[in-house]
Amino acid sequence: MNKHTLFGEGYSHLIPLLLFKKGNGIVHSRFTNGLNIKMGDSLIFIGTTKNGFLPFGIHLNERDTALAVFSVNNGEAVSWNERTNSIEFQNFMISLDRANPFKNEISELKNDQVFESSFTRFSTHLMSIEERTGLDVSIRDFINNYKGFNDQDTTGIDMYLMLLIKAAITSDESLMDKAFRYFLGRGNGLTPSGDDMIVGLLAFDAVTHFLSTRFYDKLSELIENESITTDVAKEYLRYAVKQEYSSTVSDMVNTLANGENENFEKDFQNLLGVGHSSGLDTLFGILIGMLSFKTKKTN
Repeated sequence: MNKHTLFGEGYSHLIPLLLFKKGNGIVHSRFTNGLNIKMGDSLIFIGTTKNGFLPFGIHLNERDTALAVFSVNNGEAVSWNERTNSIEFQNFMISLDRANPFKNEISELKNDQVFESSFTRFSTHLMSIEERTGLDVSIRDFINNYKGFNDQDTTGIDMYLMLLIKAAITSDESLMDKAFRYFLGRGNGLTPSGDDMIVGLLAFDAVTHFLSTRFYDKLSELIENESITTDVAKEYLRYAVKQEYSSTVSDMVNTLANGENENFEKDFQNLLGVGHSSGLDTLFGILIGMLSFKTKKTN
């Protein structure tokens, strides 16, 4: 019996190698905008571009996404058929024959003047947001109080945010370990808020390269060797370590790096709209990255 075929519209340039290497897997999770399949220890997202073009994504239109989500069950077997260039499910297949590969490119920060201008605009925009982050932080209060924070009086999450900034600009592995263990896996959802924040921090480093290699190595050690967060958050972090991000994230940091005013509002709102609080948490992480970069430059 011939299976019904859905056609992908686009896929990350990293997907083919992953499919060829892994071959077989299962349906990991389903939700409104798509589903995740697990092959080996890696996830592949199949669904719409509502949250941007994902570095581990195969994207379908909304109609085909709804059909795919309706037609599968968690735990169902999945396989890659190299001959037909398709991912085969129990009741249908998804072909990549008509899909185009994409790569979400990352820019380099133009200069210090652009950074200062982007920092002012970005922080001003964040201060206009009433909602608190997924970790119950008022970004407005954090920005207002940031310069007055000190080691003796800072408590609660503010203390760990300052710890993370210190870990980002020093080579102190114990600080890195303490900060990562506090934020990784902290919060609700498929991607906990603390993880989204770390992704934002790494995304700003992708345009500035101020973090140490050890910072990346320490993060990788934790996510690969310990059950410290969710499978989906782990996947986003794995790609972030390789400086691969969703288009909503890369567009935002590229706009900051280039000092572009034309796309700023659109890119900001696109990222803000991701998930329940994921977008805001990622934006806050980008701010933490900018503050870390700013602090390192002045030290």
